[in-house]
Formats: sequence, structure tokens, C-alpha cells
Amino acid sequence: MLDEPTVGLDPALRRDLWALFRRFADAGATLLISSHVMDEAERCDRILLMREGRLLADGTRAELLARSDVKSVEDAFLRLVEQQELAA
Repeated sequence: MLDEPTVGLDPALRRDLWALFRRFADAGATLLISSHVMDEAERCDRILLMREGRLLADGTRAELLARSDVKSVEDAFLRLVEQQELAA
């Protein structure tokens, strides 16, 4: 379980750590990464978007983008928040 594992690190170290995380995952390990930084979420195989303790979406990057009709996970999150606010 990793909480914002690369926030505040220089780009080279971030790259190296994400390569290490990918090797772990490819070897069969499950990594749970918690972050509010959407570029970290973009690197994950499965993404759960949450706000205020509520699950907004769960799926792959491609599924979330298709569902929200946007080009980034950050935009998907924002679209889902807007939809939730309109429904309230």
C-alpha cells in the first residue's frame, strides 16, 4: 500500500519508481496506490475515483475516459463530480 508514492520527487526518481512498481505488478504483486495526483492514477491498471468517501467510478483508464467522454483521468474525475453535484 503506497500513499502518494512519488509526490515531491524529481522526475528521474519518479520514472524509476514507476518502472519498479510496474515490474512488481508484472510479477504478480498487487499495489494499492492512494493519491489525489491524477498523473499517478493514469499509470495504474485499475482506477477507483472517490470523493468525500463515495465511490464515483471504478475501471480501467480507457473505461473511465470512455464513460466520461474526456481525454484524461483528471477530466473524468471532474466530469463525475459535476454529474454528482447536478444529481444532488
